Amino acid sequence: MCGIVGTINWYPSPNIEDITRATNAIAHRGPDDAGYWIDTNVALGFRRLSIIDLSVAGRQPMPNEDKTLRLVFNGEIYNYLAQRKALIQRGHVFRSHTDSECVLHGYEEWGGRIVEQLRGMFAFALWDQRNRTLTLARDRLGIKPLYYYWDGRRFAFASEIKALITLPQIDLITDDSALWDYLTYLYIPCPKTIYEHIRQVPPGFTVTYQAGEQPQLAQYWDIHDWGAPVQCTDYSTLPEWSTAVKAVHNKLCEAVEMHLLADVPVGLLLSGGLDSSTVAALATAAAPTPLKTFSIGFDVDEHTELPYARKVASHFRTEHFDRICSSGSLEESLQRMLELYDQPFADSSGIPTLAVSELAATQVKVALSGDGGDEVFAGYRWHRTYLARPDPSRIQQWVYKSILMPALQGIASWPKVTGLIGRYRLDVHGETSADRYGALLSRVKRFQKPRLLPELARAFHDYDDYWHYRKYWREELDPISRIQYVDLKTYLPDDILTKVDRASMATSLEVRPPLLDHELVELVAKLPPEFRFGKRVLRAAIAQQLPAEIISRPKKGFSAPMLHWLQPVRRNGTRLGGLARWSMELLDAWERG
Repeated sequence: MCGIVGTINWYPSPNIEDITRATNAIAHRGPDDAGYWIDTNVALGFRRLSIIDLSVAGRQPMPNEDKTLRLVFNGEIYNYLAQRKALIQRGHVFRSHTDSECVLHGYEEWGGRIVEQLRGMFAFALWDQRNRTLTLARDRLGIKPLYYYWDGRRFAFASEIKALITLPQIDLITDDSALWDYLTYLYIPCPKTIYEHIRQVPPGFTVTYQAGEQPQLAQYWDIHDWGAPVQCTDYSTLPEWSTAVKAVHNKLCEAVEMHLLADVPVGLLLSGGLDSSTVAALATAAAPTPLKTFSIGFDVDEHTELPYARKVASHFRTEHFDRICSSGSLEESLQRMLELYDQPFADSSGIPTLAVSELAATQVKVALSGDGGDEVFAGYRWHRTYLARPDPSRIQQWVYKSILMPALQGIASWPKVTGLIGRYRLDVHGETSADRYGALLSRVKRFQKPRLLPELARAFHDYDDYWHYRKYWREELDPISRIQYVDLKTYLPDDILTKVDRASMATSLEVRPPLLDHELVELVAKLPPEFRFGKRVLRAAIAQQLPAEIISRPKKGFSAPMLHWLQPVRRNGTRLGGLARWSMELLDAWERG
């Protein structure tokens, strides 16, 4: 796990001080080593967190044999041993036992198609001296971050925005549409960032750049066959449900075992919910030595899951560590979030995620998590809420658009009206299916935003607040698959995985989510939607290895008790509390900073 940075076609050309400063800005991502390489108008920087092959042979930027290629790599390739064997059989000679070297030799063998061979989480940049081309790539689900700067002349990339903004002559212009989006999503949706010239590489995409040309984005992965029949010939004689359960269990075991691969101690982040408990069950069964587990609770009883986490830890005889988060840490947490995310980001679960990462980092360098289970197995409570509401008729759509929304926008500042809207979810009766889903998920509602950001209201009067959901809204899919696909493309990479990456890497801890192994994701997507919905197939697949109490308990979530910690206030006539207030406080702090 590492931090990477680089520039090409930068004027004036970066010197060693410039690239060192940019690389040091993300030193927390790799405190074990640093490396730099500068050539004619090309510079690469690297910070290393040593996980596999701890020797100096893993130092980056890593060249190939004839030094025509240079690689900086962040992440882990879990099938690298098989890739290494195949490449050696094809005549390639390895100088290290790292997974990153497989990317170099794989590029020599397959060119840009190397990304299709990789099973893992990654973000890398590869400089090809022969054709003077830079290739960026991000993993399929967006587990690892990758940003790039392009102003029409100069190009740069980095694992985090904070590295980019240290570069000389960088043009930082705030993207007002990103601020407007932030209030809807509580994060800034990909490919946007808070800055006009800085963009994210979307999950499952590559970016190629040659000096003087536009960056070229290309998608190399997606899920197309939702709900297709399960193909598992090993169990073809069994009923379809049994086949699916067995196939999911086997793929889960395979994914977890691969994620345990490391040359340093590995632990488990344990919430007490089904997803992390599933990973704990399979990891403790596969690990050669006892594992350590780490949990966070809250000072509000109805929010804490510590009793369940402790039960799971006791059941699997792990060495368990836990800690309590309280409202007294809010001010410090606000400052830390500003430092970590480089732009407005208001997921309150970032507070406990940072706390559990700090706890785990005292004992291990790698930790497995249960992230992704709700997206892959359709486990969110809002899925049921959405599916319980039928699509609006044309008449209902007209009433909503022409009468209800204009009326709400006029009186939404009245506290009783705001409460009525929230209680009966009037805004969820949207104009279209995508609108309804967007309104259901949004914390700051469409009719509230003009009062919270009046300086932007005129410019965004006709703005499509839910464009991010609409971009991935596939009407041809069944309703369950449709919202799962949207979640995989939006909330998962832009919120959940961003939160986990920044919080964990701030403590120099590598967090691995086995439930987001892309082969597992592809398998589950093929199952009939009724198998997936509510984690039905997951519960069946793990039923023999988890206590019944954990299998049957409803989802609770890993969110901080913001409604208890933050009392409602009024801002510009709009009543705010909980996450809505938290989001505005973060935005205010960011604008001041």
